Amino acid sequence: MDFGPILRSLSRNRTRTLLLTLEIAVTLAIVLNCWNLIDQQRASLLKPSGLDDEHTIAVEARPYSPDYQDFEFRQQVVRRDAEALRAIPGVVDATPISTWPLQGGGSSLQAKPLGAPDSDRVRAPYYTADTQVLSTLDLELVAGRAFEATDLPTHPGPQIMNVLVTKDLADALYPDGNAVGQTIDTGSEEWPDVIVGVLDYMYTPYGGGPMETRILFYPGNPGSAGRLRYLVRTEPEAFDEVYAAVDGVMKKSESQRIIETRTLIEIKGQGQVLNAFAVRILTAIIGLLLFVTTLGIYGMTSFSVTQRTKQIGTRRALGATQPAILGYFFLESGLVTLFGTALGLVGAWGLDLMIAGQMDSQRLGPAVLVAGITLLWLLAGLATGLPALRASRLSPALATRTV
Repeated sequence: MDFGPILRSLSRNRTRTLLLTLEIAVTLAIVLNCWNLIDQQRASLLKPSGLDDEHTIAVEARPYSPDYQDFEFRQQVVRRDAEALRAIPGVVDATPISTWPLQGGGSSLQAKPLGAPDSDRVRAPYYTADTQVLSTLDLELVAGRAFEATDLPTHPGPQIMNVLVTKDLADALYPDGNAVGQTIDTGSEEWPDVIVGVLDYMYTPYGGGPMETRILFYPGNPGSAGRLRYLVRTEPEAFDEVYAAVDGVMKKSESQRIIETRTLIEIKGQGQVLNAFAVRILTAIIGLLLFVTTLGIYGMTSFSVTQRTKQIGTRRALGATQPAILGYFFLESGLVTLFGTALGLVGAWGLDLMIAGQMDSQRLGPAVLVAGITLLWLLAGLATGLPALRASRLSPALATRTV
């Protein structure tokens, strides 16, 4: 097909052509980056935690007795609660915990090998739990040992602590291996921590980045005067029965407090609510932009058909076939889409660079590029098809009488 008439037509309507080209370019740039962000958010939502999420119960006690201000009293209560929870039929294990895993945040610290420069610090979420933490969370020990009773602190305040770390944190601190037995500085060179065990894998959402699998555990019976937390892992078939029994067991252990029971799945959902919201918003943005751009392509093609009714009729009278008329409009729309796609790829690359500079995100990959461009071209084809089909069906006699 001769490109000359098409290019001359686009040149005569350069403002309309330029605006539609820019619309396609902006749409493609935003759609590709939104799609990329959606893929990352979905990956975060589907990322395995390494825990037995489905069979774990989160129990929170909020005391109102002044006795809980006393450290020793509080320690006794925590130990008594944990023993009572473990004694429930169907419970695999239970542990007190400082903050909920999977809640989308919590407490974090910066660790480095003792004596290393501050530039070697690695950020990591941390938790405090007792000797049963591995069994309760279903975590696998790959090196060293688990917590023992002698690791638990006997008094509050600074002291040298034995800690467990995930393999990702161990590798970040000691890339050459052999993290077990190493001493790390987590904020005080005077009171360093000693790595006694390495865990295979654990993930907790924490705003993205490698820190989400670089996790550290301190030994202890955590809790404050206003809040005590426990995790209870059950046998799969006993989950409902244990869930129903927890409240009574906790109140029997110590009555002067309010008990709240949730599933770890609920906590996980609340921790990922922003991720899910971001997916919905970004999906809506993609849908709206593609819809508006499709309307723009449809409108330009429809206007072009209406504007050239007499010309189309003349061509039909001179022997132009319906496929030839269809091909003309598809080629015209395809050229505009091609220009917009080329410009949009440049814009997408620039926007991707800007996003990567502001947040820890993966770069645009080939799969997203191919999928986004293919979807845009399919919609452009559909938007062009209806008015182009209408043009190809114009009667030569009717068209040539049109003024």
